[in-house]
Amino acid sequence: MEYQLTSTIKVTGVAAYGEYTITNNPDLSLTNDTNATVKDYGKANLTGYRQAGMPQQAYSFGIEYRDPKFWWIGANANYLGDNYLDVANIKRTTNYYTSNDPDVIVDQAKADSYLRQEKFDSFFLYNLVGGKSWKVDKYTIGLFANVNNVLDFTYKTGGFEQSRNASYQNDNEDHTSGGPLVFGPKYFYGYGRTYMLNVYLTF
Repeated sequence: MEYQLTSTIKVTGVAAYGEYTITNNPDLSLTNDTNATVKDYGKANLTGYRQAGMPQQAYSFGIEYRDPKFWWIGANANYLGDNYLDVANIKRTTNYYTSNDPDVIVDQAKADSYLRQEKFDSFFLYNLVGGKSWKVDKYTIGLFANVNNVLDFTYKTGGFEQSRNASYQNDNEDHTSGGPLVFGPKYFYGYGRTYMLNVYLTF
């Protein structure tokens, strides 16, 4: 959406909403490159988990002022939400509940909490942009600058579960060790405050 409020002020808006959910349970197998064997793990129970790697809600609102004297400035606010961690498929097979230790008793409430897909916090990002141009004889000199993530906000853009703790026994030992998770999820983070300045000459 774009609307010219006045001859100098323009507003823009963008909206995207989705519910991207896995709807089947694919077969899972792993190949050992050392001896070329293939191990079948059966179905991975992925139905109901959300597609990872992107926010499923995204909204943006911007306002821009362009002065007749050849300078302009704009700002926008962006909201991103419903972003999820990528789950480890092997942890959603029956292998997760298999143990060689007969003393291991599965606490289903704990198992459910370990297998619950992490949802990242929603967040707002604010950006500024502006520019100015000058006419000097037959030349045009221009200046363009922007500042992204003005508030220097720290946010997760994605991540994935590690597959090393592919059983309840290992997962539970890691969660109850009393320290940080040894094989916890790996996260990706967006940039903090960034700047760009561009100067150009046309002739």
